[in-house]
Amino acid sequence: MMHFACPFCHYKLQTDAPEAGKRVLCPACKKSVVVPASRFEVGCIIGDFLILAHLGSGTSGMVFLAQQISLERQVALKLFPTEKDDHSGKSIFLNEARAAAQLSHANLVQSIAVGEEDGFSYMALTYIRGETLKSRLSREKRIPVDEALHIVQQIAEALYYAWEASRLIHRDVKPDNIMLTDDGIAKLTDLGLAMYQQDWRKNMDISGSPSYMSPEQFSGEPLDTRTDIYSLGITLYQMITGMLPFRASAIPDLARQHILEKPEPPENIVHGLPNPVASLIKKMIAKKPGRRFANMEELLNAIWKVRQITAPNKSYIPAVHTISIRRLNYEIQNEYAATIRRRERLQRKNATTRNRAFLHLMFILLPVTLVVAILIFMLLDNIQIKRENSSYAKIDSFERLASDPNIPYSRLVEEAEKAYKAFEEENRQNERLMSYISSHLNYLLARRAPIVSIQNQDTNVNNSYLEDLEYDYIVLSNELYYLQTNDIPLLKSQNEENLTEIESLENELYLATEELKQEKSRSEQLKKEIAEKNSADLNELKDNLRQRLYQLLITGRFSGARQLLSSQVVQQPELIEWIVQGTAKIDQLENVYKALTPSLDVAGSIEYLSSSIIVSSYRTAYPTSTIPDDTLIGAAAILSGNLKTAAELMPGETEITATADAVSAGLLSAIRTLHTCKVPTLPEKIIDMINKLPNTPKTARNLDDIQQLYPNIK
Repeated sequence: MMHFACPFCHYKLQTDAPEAGKRVLCPACKKSVVVPASRFEVGCIIGDFLILAHLGSGTSGMVFLAQQISLERQVALKLFPTEKDDHSGKSIFLNEARAAAQLSHANLVQSIAVGEEDGFSYMALTYIRGETLKSRLSREKRIPVDEALHIVQQIAEALYYAWEASRLIHRDVKPDNIMLTDDGIAKLTDLGLAMYQQDWRKNMDISGSPSYMSPEQFSGEPLDTRTDIYSLGITLYQMITGMLPFRASAIPDLARQHILEKPEPPENIVHGLPNPVASLIKKMIAKKPGRRFANMEELLNAIWKVRQITAPNKSYIPAVHTISIRRLNYEIQNEYAATIRRRERLQRKNATTRNRAFLHLMFILLPVTLVVAILIFMLLDNIQIKRENSSYAKIDSFERLASDPNIPYSRLVEEAEKAYKAFEEENRQNERLMSYISSHLNYLLARRAPIVSIQNQDTNVNNSYLEDLEYDYIVLSNELYYLQTNDIPLLKSQNEENLTEIESLENELYLATEELKQEKSRSEQLKKEIAEKNSADLNELKDNLRQRLYQLLITGRFSGARQLLSSQVVQQPELIEWIVQGTAKIDQLENVYKALTPSLDVAGSIEYLSSSIIVSSYRTAYPTSTIPDDTLIGAAAILSGNLKTAAELMPGETEITATADAVSAGLLSAIRTLHTCKVPTLPEKIIDMINKLPNTPKTARNLDDIQQLYPNIK
């Protein structure tokens, strides 16, 4: 059963749904009334409420602006179809109705009535004139710091009341659910996901808006009022910075960010953000509930203290639990803030002046410092070079001694030790170089070592010599092993990788080149097809214009012909040159027509005028014209519709033959229609037009087709 109000007398009518869209007679005013198309159209009645307008839809039902009939006041009417098989949605709807009915606070939307009718549950809420915080953020991106704190303070008052009165957790605090009234009041809406703390159970469904949910909501841990503090902190972060701290397209990614990742500090986004405000936000959105404010009372006190430090005018800050419901006068506060900003700009200007003086001093001292540093570096480098030259000189000196056969071997051993020690003092950090020098010195000693049997030499000396050779062998073996196991395989691997990468790049380049060639070929073919299509379309358009111009010219409507061409200038700019030429020919034909007009009073038609009359009439009207006689006679032939004569007189005028081809095509189309309609013979006028066409290839083909349709035509 559908209930609706008569739009004329407001009498309550009722009818069955199948009659929707039909007309019924109002028994009160006797006027015909259209039955609404559905139960929720403007004018329908649900319980004590008359629907005025549709406001929106959500997961928990549809929202309408309605009039409470008994009290004549506007309300927000929320409807949920209980006949739908949606137990979760119905649970959310009834949960909101139950929670809203038990709470009454200046910063909470108040429930007025709850009921059920015709298979629909409904709930009436206080209608709020204003906008959501989300709408304002979409428009302004950011909200001034103190005003944002004022909004958060009001919402925290509402959450404090809900928690203290019923241990109620909202679980869905976000800008969408915060209304800003025209009177400057912030109201928390949508209690559909709210739950009582004692109702929490393990493995219960996770609910909320992922961008604003607390880590414990994602992980399924026990909840309390601190989860609303977290969501309110995310909202405050967004109001002040203009962005959300965590952003991802997938819910698992958002959950990971909320649980593990640190957000960008708000002071890094908003230059000059007061430290107390940044600290307040960070504590509100701490990962662990134990690191946040213990409860809403503590949060409210913290907000009040922060505003005492940061607000432009402290007299506008309401005390905790005495939130002012009047709009803050931010214009006065902004004047005070402007004074502070001017003072800050002056301080920055003074700091800039000091910085410039410091930079000027640095520009003077920097070159001097740089020159001194370069001189010191050159001096130290020169000392180092001298030391290295000295150590290498000792090695060179030993090489010369080792090449002298007259130097005793024992002295060579002493000199080798001296050279090694001298080199070691300068290069002790380079182990591989020292190993090479040691091997080189031992090699030079080995070349001069006396080759005698062990029996003829001192055993200790020979053993020492053998130990040196063994050491050199070990060093060289280590060097060789290092090269074989590290350098050479690494170089081979890098070389193979480079070759593989080069081959891969070459293959990709080849494939890309081939694909580019194919694309180029396809592009050229497409361009060719488009050009051909455009050319065909233009030719078809020209033929259409030629037929229409022909009809206008032979009837003397020259202004209409010019208007027809001028209308194509904007639509077809590529035809401008052809249009200009056509307009000039129309002017010429009009001059011929005007010159022949006096003679037409006698002859009746241009086709009955002789060539001499045509030429003499035009010369009399336009004595200075130099147009040839054949051109004048041909123009007269065009005006009389005789394109055959015109083509013979002006064989170079391709536009005449083109017009003839277009006219023959038009005649063929018209004659086919007549043949389809079973007209036995062609009208004399059409036959006359056919006989006045020149014998062009296209016209000849069209006339052959006409001859097949009407064989008796002459």
